[in-house]
Amino acid sequence: MNLLHLKALCEIVEKGLHLSQAAEALHRSQPALSRQIQQLEAELGVVLFERNRSRLIRLTDQGREIVEIARRIMNDARDITRVAQERTDPGRGSLTVATTHTQARYTLPAIIQKFKQKYRGVTLGLMQATPVQCCDLVARGQADIAICTETGPRADVVQIPCYLLPRIVVTPPRHPLLRLRPPTLEAIARYPIITYAEGFSGRSIVDRAFHDAQLTPTVMLSAIDADVSKAYVEMGLGIAILADVAFDPKRDKQLRRIPANMLFEPSRLNVVIRPKTYLRGYSLDFIQMFAPTLTVAQIHQAASARGLRAVRRELPSL
Repeated sequence: MNLLHLKALCEIVEKGLHLSQAAEALHRSQPALSRQIQQLEAELGVVLFERNRSRLIRLTDQGREIVEIARRIMNDARDITRVAQERTDPGRGSLTVATTHTQARYTLPAIIQKFKQKYRGVTLGLMQATPVQCCDLVARGQADIAICTETGPRADVVQIPCYLLPRIVVTPPRHPLLRLRPPTLEAIARYPIITYAEGFSGRSIVDRAFHDAQLTPTVMLSAIDADVSKAYVEMGLGIAILADVAFDPKRDKQLRRIPANMLFEPSRLNVVIRPKTYLRGYSLDFIQMFAPTLTVAQIHQAASARGLRAVRRELPSL
């Protein structure tokens, strides 16, 4: 079986069954890519795609199963290359990190700077996405690791809890909530709210807190970007419920912060890796720069998908 055929199959699926986009990504002509898929179907004796003439409509049931296996094979092939590279040139390679805007903007800059100073021969890529998308990128092998909040149980990735993210309420200066110590959910619900978009654990935590209190606040805006949320607070359009790490007193001088950890549960910030993946030395070092209390043994234990509950019990706040 030709790995190039499997790579072509995976790329077509990643590009939403658009042959032209997949061909461009693989630097091949569209007819050549079509022939590779036809050759793979002939070798396997199954039809991978439902078609309308030459257009791919959807994966068949067998196609979906084969794509999942093909992704694992391609990830394992990359791991074989990484093992060899670690032996021959440990200071060179690439590392792709998927993360959310909040972590890319507020948590990772100092870590990335430190990493680049130590590993000048490593090309570092940063991909911004929602937590679910970050996990998808890792599962598909498009990112080596992800740093994002929890997304719920998944079999295709391992989520290692590293930090707790307390919540705050962000208001303009002289807002009435600043006179309440501590604020209440009832008081917060009286004002238009700006918070995270659906798909972020911070949004589900906020929604659950108000639901449990039998309150229905007005969500004026949902955003994936904490800076966008704060910009609308500055405009006087509402108050924002964000992770504490997204507030910078030096930059956010026109805003005020109210601790809200007594009202909203903290989110868990995780490092996400593929099960049983091979992590190069600099990848392990990046993870430890982000979460210094995580040991290499704990990371390997998590990657083996055994005893994940024992890896991290007490989490510090970020």
